[in-house]
Amino acid sequence: MGKKFGSGKKQDVSFDDYLALQQELDRTRKEYGIEVKEGRISRIISGFFDKRETRQAQPVLRKKYLLLALFTGWMGGHRFYARQYPTAILYLVLFWTGFPIAMTIIDLMVAIPKEADAEGKILL
Repeated sequence: MGKKFGSGKKQDVSFDDYLALQQELDRTRKEYGIEVKEGRISRIISGFFDKRETRQAQPVLRKKYLLLALFTGWMGGHRFYARQYPTAILYLVLFWTGFPIAMTIIDLMVAIPKEADAEGKILL
C-alpha cells in the first residue's frame, strides 16, 4: 500500500484486495461513528431491488395469463393479473411507445414453456 497520491502510476488491485479494503473502511467508519448517507435516488433503486429479491412468486392460471398477455399485453393486463404492479404501470404509461409489446413477447416466451400444475397454475 505504499503508493503516494499523485504519483501518476496505476496500480492493479485484485477484487479480493478491494473487498478487504472495503470491509476495513466499513469497520473504521463504524468504529468512529461515521454514517454514510445514501442519496434519494440510490435509496429508491436499492428499495426496488430489495423488494424484488424478497418478492414471492405468484401462482397464476396459465391460460388466463397467456390470453391476457396476447390481448392486453400492450397495456400490461397480464402484469396486473400477476400482481406485478410496478411493471404493469410502466407498461400502461408507455403503451404508445411499443416497448410493452416487445416486453410482452418476452413475457410470453417465459410463460409458454412453463409447465402448469394440476390446477393449471404457473409461478411468476
